[in-house]
Amino acid sequence: MIIWAIVSLLALPFISRALGLSTGVAGAWIGTSEFADAAGIAAAQTYSDFAAHSGGAIAGNPDAAVQAFTLMKVIGRDIWIGIWAFALAIVATTWWRGEDGTVSARAGSGEIWRRFPKFVIGFVVASVFVTWLSSHYSLAEYRTTVTPAFIAPITALRTWAFIFCFLSIGLSTRFASLTSTGLRPFWAFTVGVVINVLLGYFLSVHVFADFWNQLGNS
Repeated sequence: MIIWAIVSLLALPFISRALGLSTGVAGAWIGTSEFADAAGIAAAQTYSDFAAHSGGAIAGNPDAAVQAFTLMKVIGRDIWIGIWAFALAIVATTWWRGEDGTVSARAGSGEIWRRFPKFVIGFVVASVFVTWLSSHYSLAEYRTTVTPAFIAPITALRTWAFIFCFLSIGLSTRFASLTSTGLRPFWAFTVGVVINVLLGYFLSVHVFADFWNQLGNS
């Protein structure tokens, strides 16, 4: 996954620019194609920067790339991880059987909580909080008051957090351990990447393009 995350980070913004995609459509495509949040947000931010310095050559609000990515990847995909993780935690501790054919453990609240990806709770809490906060302002007030005072510092913090995240990934990567499992997992994941990229392109560019093109312009 790390290899393809890096490839997608480097390739998707430039491919989107070569295809002339608007910021919203490109961000949605990146959101449906990337498996890693860190690489995806970096790719979406890169396309936002392309649009901001394109002199109007790239259609759409520059911020729409990151907004569309967030809707697709964080809201549309990552939050569902919690639901599936909860279901699989129950399955794993209730029905999965050991070599002797017996259930190896019983589902308990402590075991389910231990297996639950707790970062999903942070996504939900942050989404609810920002939604509540923005509901007290008009769109114009939100852009002139909330964005510079609240959103801009968080955006800067997010940028540094992802920089340190990628640095940590690079320092902890051991290619010898990656190759020890053979090529079959790599090719299986590659098939998933290809399907994800092609299907995501079709949905973002041809099915929901009108919605993504309006993002950030209302």
